[in-house]
This record gives sequence, C-alpha cells and structure tokens, in this order.
Amino acid sequence: MRILFVTPYPPSRIRVRGYGFLAQLRRSHEVTIAAQCASEQEQTDVEKLRREGYEVVVVSESKKRSAAQSGIALLGKTPLQVAYARSERFAQVVQQLYEQRGFDVIHVEHLRGIASMETLIGKYPLVWDAVDCISLLSKQTMAEGPSRAVRLVARLEYERTRRYEAHMLSLISSTVVTSERDRQAMIELRRLFTRDLVSSDNTLGNGIQVIPNGVDLEYFRPMPQERRRLNLVFSGKMSYHANIATALYLYRQIMPLIWEQRPEATLTIVGSKPPKAVQALAQDPRVEVTGYVDDLRPYVTRAEVMPCPMVYSVGIQNKALEAMALGTPVVVSRQAAESLGAQPGRDLLVADSAREFAQATLRLLDDTDTRASLSLHGRAHVEQHHDWSKIAAHLANVYQQARETHALDRESHKETGRLIAGKN
Repeated sequence: MRILFVTPYPPSRIRVRGYGFLAQLRRSHEVTIAAQCASEQEQTDVEKLRREGYEVVVVSESKKRSAAQSGIALLGKTPLQVAYARSERFAQVVQQLYEQRGFDVIHVEHLRGIASMETLIGKYPLVWDAVDCISLLSKQTMAEGPSRAVRLVARLEYERTRRYEAHMLSLISSTVVTSERDRQAMIELRRLFTRDLVSSDNTLGNGIQVIPNGVDLEYFRPMPQERRRLNLVFSGKMSYHANIATALYLYRQIMPLIWEQRPEATLTIVGSKPPKAVQALAQDPRVEVTGYVDDLRPYVTRAEVMPCPMVYSVGIQNKALEAMALGTPVVVSRQAAESLGAQPGRDLLVADSAREFAQATLRLLDDTDTRASLSLHGRAHVEQHHDWSKIAAHLANVYQQARETHALDRESHKETGRLIAGKN
C-alpha cells in the first residue's frame, strides 16, 4: 500500500505516535511523509527522519503568520489552534503529491493536521487520526489548568472545538483515537450535533475506532542500571499545560506526604521547556528539574517509582507505558489504568487522591518484592498489548476499509449522476 502520511509537525521520539506508526508501516508499505515545519528543532527532526531513510516533503510555516491567523480567529468561531495550523499551501502540496503519485490512502494526524486538509475530505480515501478528543481536553483544562491564562484560553476554545470536531466527524468516514474514553467523547459530540436524534450508540460510533499508542520495545527495554534508592521520576514535555499542572500537583500535594515518612526521598522531573514555575521547584535540594535531555531512559530506569498523578488528561499516558516497558513501577489514576488496559495490582498500582498516591508510592518504596513483581508484569503487559507491530497492522486494516468505503461512495455518486442524467 502507498501511504501519504500527513502531519502538522515532524514525527519524532517525543511526538511518538506518528513515529511509532511509521517505523512499522515502512516495513510492509511505501510511506511518504508530508509535514509542516515551523522551527529549527522541527527542521532537525526532519533531517533525522531523512537520515533514517524516510522521504519527507516539508512545508515551512511562519510562526508570525500562524499567530496572526489565530489573532483574527479570536473574532470568529474557528478554534484558535485550527486557525494557527491551517495552511492553504500545505493543502495544495498534499493534493499535488496525491495526484502525481497515486497514493492509496492519506493519513492525517491530529486536529491541527486536519485543519489544512478540509478541502481534500471526500475527494480521496482519508483516515483522520484525531489522537485525542481535544474538546474533552479543553473541558478539563477549564477547571484544572495550571494558570488563569491557560484556563481562560480553554474556556474560549471549548465550544468552538466541540463544534469543529463534530463537523469533521460528520464529514470523515474513518477516524481513529487512542482510547475508548476519547471514542465515547467523540460519539457524544455526534449525538449533540447530529440531526438524527434516534441514532443508536452503535450507529453514532460507526467509523470511529480505537488504536492505542504503542512502545518501541527494543528502544524501551530494561537497562543494566542500578536504581537510585528512594528516587521518584515524572517525565513528559514540560511545555504541555497538563504536564505542568501535574508536576506542580505532585510537588505541592503528594511529595509533602511522602517526605513526612521518607524525608530522604528525591524527585526528578524530566522534560523539555519547563516553565519558570516548574524550574523553581529545583530550589528544593530534594528536586531535580532536568529540562531537555537527549535520552530520558536513564532517568526513568534509575528511579524506583514513577508516580503519574495526571491532574487531567485525554488519550493514553505514553510516559507510563514507557516506564513499564523499562521495568519501572508506576502509579496512575484508575481512569488512566483503564485507558492503558492494565490490571491494577498486577501491572501497576492505582490511586486517585493525593493521599492515595503518596500511600501507593510509599508502599512501593518499602516493598522490594512488589516493585520487582510490577516491573516484570508491567513489561509483559506492554509487550502483549502495546507492541507497535500489532497496532500498525490494525491501522493498515483501517486504511483498507477507508479505501473500500471511498470506492463505494465514488461509485454511488457516479450512479446517482447517471440516474439524474437519464431523467433529464
């Protein structure tokens, strides 16, 4: 199969979903990447992809132009991030590639990716990897965002994004998301905005499938590294508001409860571009804030526990999956465990309140046998349920379904046209 993989940013080990799909798809299919690029780091990511043997067609974007588009959108009903990413030039490049090369399917990643592809919907076989339900994320951010500014933007975006996602779902016949929770949120959008009030959940869910994130099991495998006694780790892109909120919550609400029992415990926060509020946590000698690191594996591997008390989130927590693959025990919320498909008590521990997170973490710090058991079973769970090769095979089936649906729709349109012509 010939796949045109369209994304609003170059895939990388940080933007792991697209990167994981590509690593597997290229083994059995011919893949061309079309990506928007707006920074030196993204250009560096493009060069890495090319060195790895990928064909990457780049459309360079101006951040000033994108910001201006978002500013204009303040006066309208378009979501700001849709306006920010929308690029007529990007759409033209993708259309030209498809027409010239005859791809079998177009894969479009994220809300920001589909923002530029609206004019292509229906013309070609297309699969939208929405990844997460962004309006659900906006709803959570309104209440739990790490700053007033973040909460205000989420409030502005919420209704706009709901309507935009619902509109895209009404146009696109093949959509995938990372978790059942996101799928149910998308179905609810269809229910709220469809005119067919008698549609069942099964009907409303047609064309929306769950394809979870995977893990590169060769890259993320247990390393021969000694654990640092009583060290905890939290990792993630620290410019992402949900990770910021969680890092602050972890330090302010959970760590004091842990330090009451284990004053010598330490916390390492790993991730790029931490804001000043997170950097300031390093003033506490028990806390290390690394900023960007080339390889997060040593930091996760040396820790005895990774607590992941995400204050709010959608989709699947890659950080938890990667820690489990590395053999580091994790503590997550019950909802996150469900999204991961993991069994509490065997693959990981679950907690909801700050006190529960502290208690679960202390239990692991004090129990070598439980840590060893979670390490073994956590890795086994990831191997069984989050192997990229199995997940990419599922995606390839979705591509085939999209091709068949598009062919049927096109034939139906032709037949309708013949009937109209006959009547005339």
